[in-house]
Formats: sequence, C-alpha cells, structure tokens
Amino acid sequence: MSTPIVATIGGMSFAIDDSSPHTLATMQGWYSGAPRRVEVEDNPTSDGASEVERDYLSARVITLTGALTSVSVDRAITDVWSAFAALQSDGRPSLFTVTDASGPKHVLASVAINDIDPGVNGRAEYVLQLVARDPVKYGPVRSVVTGLPMAGGGLEYPLHNPSGALYYGANGTLGRVSLTNSGTARVWPTVTVIGGLTLGFFVQRLDTGQVVRYDRVVPDGSSVAIDFKSGEVLIDGVSDGSTYLTRYEFFSVGPGETVEVQFNPIVGSTGTPTATFYISDGYR
Repeated sequence: MSTPIVATIGGMSFAIDDSSPHTLATMQGWYSGAPRRVEVEDNPTSDGASEVERDYLSARVITLTGALTSVSVDRAITDVWSAFAALQSDGRPSLFTVTDASGPKHVLASVAINDIDPGVNGRAEYVLQLVARDPVKYGPVRSVVTGLPMAGGGLEYPLHNPSGALYYGANGTLGRVSLTNSGTARVWPTVTVIGGLTLGFFVQRLDTGQVVRYDRVVPDGSSVAIDFKSGEVLIDGVSDGSTYLTRYEFFSVGPGETVEVQFNPIVGSTGTPTATFYISDGYR
C-alpha cells in the first residue's frame, strides 16, 4: 500500500487519498525545483550575454487545488470554508508541511491566495497559493550536543592495583560535534550555548577554520542562541546579543556533507556549559 501525500497548514490537512475530508487534486511547485533568477545582460558589441558567477533561486510558489468537504455532523460545511478563508488571518507566515513516502518536509510560507468556489452537496473547490521566501524544503530538525573539551586521565599507580589490570583513568572529551546534511540543498545550522562561561566562547568548523566567536560572559543557566543563516543572536531568547560577536564567519553544511565543529571557551568556565547544534537536511 502506497503512502498517501498529505499537506498541512494552519491545522488543516489536504490529502490525495481519503485520509482527509479535504482532497488534494494538484500541488504545483513542491516537487519541482525552485525557479532561478536568471538575469541576462546582453553584450553590447558581440553575440551572447555577460557571464555570471552563479544564478540564485527565487522564492518557491506552491499552488494547491482540490475540494473542501465536511464529514462531521457537528460542523457545518460553511465552518470549514470559514476556517480555510481564515488561514493566516494575522498575516504571519507559518509552516507548510508535506508528508509522503520519504517523510515530512516543511517550508515557512505565506498565503497569497485562498479562494473558495462553493458547489452542490456541501462541496467547494479551492485554490490555495503559498509563497516560501526561503525555497529550501527542510526535513525534521536534529540536535547534537557537546560539552567543553576535557582532558582524560593518565596511567594510575600503583600499577596492577587493585584489580590486577592497568587503569588509564577516565576518557577525555574533544568538545566536538559532527553536523550532517543528507539532502540536496545547502543548510545553515543554529547553536544554543548554555553557561557558565567566564568570557564567552567560540565555535570553529575544523576543515575550513571558520570561527564564530562571542565575547561576553555567559552566566550559569543563561543561554546564547546564534542563527548561522540570519546572523541573529539572542540572549535568553529575548535580548539582541549580536554586538558581542567579534568573529562571524558563519558556515553552512553542503548537500551530502558532514563537518566537524569544535566548541571552546575563550578563557574559563563554571559549571557544565554545553553547546547544542540544530540542523535539518535541505532539499531543492
């Protein structure tokens, strides 16, 4: 039995099979690649056009069509229509998720068109058009956490005591994480560091040497979250801390790539600081 394709937004689900009362007849722009902004500047005195280093992607436009119905005797079909018409009534973008045989993927999208054409027997045809300004489709978010680097123990004396075996002490930790992107599009991680850290911290991508450095005390229990795509820095989820970034060589993870990232204090630490990295696979 094949896995149904189900699209969800704002608490409403649309499915190709009968798993939802709201049917999904067509869905354009989701499985296709996002359109490219191909700008052409003709050569004024020769054939062809000027070369460009790369072409960038445009926003992803997704258009759904199908029918709205109500299977509940307690809910009038006009209530369903009202719920559809009220999608993003506050004007704020929200997650649009499509789940299929490969699992769920999502974008942050704005509703551009949500038209209803009422028909007979409580059925209405709909058109729902969405615009995702970031065209990349993201899989579920994964998190990996590390503490600060810590040296291990050494050979303990007296030898062979007490069990008759050599004991080399506790293992150390490197303070590193591996970030993997199994998708087809480049993605940027985020990191949340929890103190205490006496004078701040830095994280470094080891293969390229790129460093993101935060020069300010992080008290015990306080947090600093850094978004490597937008550059946003939030202290305790509220205050802007971007002014304390003294190096901001934000790095991404390419398709099919795994990178090693090091977490270090600038000077010293108190308690047990941690760095939690968040990353998703990205798809074109």
